[in-house]
Amino acid sequence: MSLQIGYVKGIRIRLHFTLIITFFLIDWTLSTYFMPDYIKGLTSSSYWIIGSIATVLLFFSILLHELAHSLVAKRYDIPVNSITLFIFGGVSDITKEPQDFHQEFKMSIVGPLTSLGLGATFAVLLWLVSYGGTNSGNAVASLLQGIFFYGFIANVMLGVFNLVPAFPLDGGRILRAGLVKWKKDYHQATKIATTIGIMISYIFMGFGFVILLRGDFIGGLWILLVGWFLHSGAQSYMSQFEITTSLKGIIVENIMNAKIISVKQDSSIHSVLRDFFMMTMKSELPVTDERGHLLGMITLKTVLNVPENQRESVQVQDIMIPPKYLAIMEPHAKAEKALLHMIQKRVGKVFVCDNDGRLLGVVSKTDIIELASERQKYFHSMKSTVES
Repeated sequence: MSLQIGYVKGIRIRLHFTLIITFFLIDWTLSTYFMPDYIKGLTSSSYWIIGSIATVLLFFSILLHELAHSLVAKRYDIPVNSITLFIFGGVSDITKEPQDFHQEFKMSIVGPLTSLGLGATFAVLLWLVSYGGTNSGNAVASLLQGIFFYGFIANVMLGVFNLVPAFPLDGGRILRAGLVKWKKDYHQATKIATTIGIMISYIFMGFGFVILLRGDFIGGLWILLVGWFLHSGAQSYMSQFEITTSLKGIIVENIMNAKIISVKQDSSIHSVLRDFFMMTMKSELPVTDERGHLLGMITLKTVLNVPENQRESVQVQDIMIPPKYLAIMEPHAKAEKALLHMIQKRVGKVFVCDNDGRLLGVVSKTDIIELASERQKYFHSMKSTVES
């Protein structure tokens, strides 16, 4: 669940709801502990003002970090859908992985370099306010010192942390780019990089647990959460990578179900429920016109939400989901792209249509995952046979 706040170079900028938790936690930590230790003698309200501005500055810095990744990706004609700021920072929705190690290295390194550059900028501003001006003793100067000092510390830490060689951090991708150059094998390089990332995640979680035992609850909890995030990210990435790799060469036309049961847009909800949903026991059905063009989709849930006394008068077109919210692909689209498309759209199936929009078949997420699982078993069996 996220809120879109604007566009930058055609890239949607989103704020995830978990950002609220992080914002208040960081703001409270800065206002209550960090700033009072760094700057003495200010009022409580002044510390909260500094803490709030510094927290906003942190997330703006994270946005610039992610924008740097995204703009380099777009320079290589790699589509970028959005940037989302969430509890652990930010993530760019880059729709495909760069296979060229030069591109991956440049896309990955630019983020930490941006953060370190911002850190250097804040260090210069801090020096100018602290030593280069004539008003170093007034309240405004103290406020600026606190903000610039945190901007310096936060961006340097962000840049250095992202260089840790663990997926899904930039350092893990930089490591993979180096391994691809060395090993000449993208798959092997990915397995090595993700394995190293998982090992590093255990180090973080162990370190966090030790800090918890020593009495620093907040610090230990944060490090534990970071370790969990790295572990989860590396595991999920490797799982997704294995699936997409096993689907190489498969197109949706070869695996789609061409026996389509569809409904017409002018049918009543009563007839659709009686003649289609109750007969087929499906939870979703496509909506097509007389020539077979896909017009949308209707779900059992929305049908049942229509009051019984209105089901004769309400038509399918009144409550159907329009095509822009569906996953639609051409017959020769790759199966791994279809899976990624479903994940991005948060839907369970892809509708396969020709250039004129006529519905040819349907591929479900379950179909693709089961196919990938079978192919993985086949490849592992072949590999075991060859090795033995």
